[in-house]
Amino acid sequence: MNTSTKRIFFGAALILFGALFLVQQIFHPVLHIFPILVALVFALAGISFLYVLSNNVTANWWAAIPGMVLLGLGALIGSSELFPRFGSLFGGSLFLGFIGLAFLLVLIVTPHNWWAVIPAGVLFTLAILAGVGNYLNNGFGMGALFFLGLALTFAVVGLMPVGRKEKWPWIPAGICGVMGTLLMLGSKTLMNSVFGYFWPAVLILGGAFLVYRSLTAKKE
Repeated sequence: MNTSTKRIFFGAALILFGALFLVQQIFHPVLHIFPILVALVFALAGISFLYVLSNNVTANWWAAIPGMVLLGLGALIGSSELFPRFGSLFGGSLFLGFIGLAFLLVLIVTPHNWWAVIPAGVLFTLAILAGVGNYLNNGFGMGALFFLGLALTFAVVGLMPVGRKEKWPWIPAGICGVMGTLLMLGSKTLMNSVFGYFWPAVLILGGAFLVYRSLTAKKE
């Protein structure tokens, strides 16, 4: 940041913090001022990294990771204070989702960093698990969603240029897909949900596509 931008940034931060203290003094709200201030500090720090990213996305792609992580911390602390029930149920999902978005942003600004798909997919999978963990009654469902999320992640890598050139992503995708399917069969919660119909449809369509590709390749 240049000198003028730094002054504007820190000036806006001081105005915001001063306004919060003034609201606390005048209205004496139920909210605790300190956690909100901490959340704002993390959020402003995250925004500063994203500003660095916006100046030169090719060279400063790394700034997307601390930027989104710090924003996630701010969102986690802020939501826990402003919406306690939401924070207790989905705070972990919110934070993990922000970290996943960090790697997704890396991929968007620098498509050649294809590797960012893998941590993004893993973190989005963990975010879903953190959110639905209270609704699954056994470890089979959690394990099924985890392996199916990994299978989908590697399948996305397989559909990218690096995957079309090198076929290795389909090996972990296939292994994780089989593991996830077997674990899903042991989960009554998943089998009795819409997922029990969705996943067989995906398997049938995937198998039909492979058969079709094999037959057309022989004719060519």
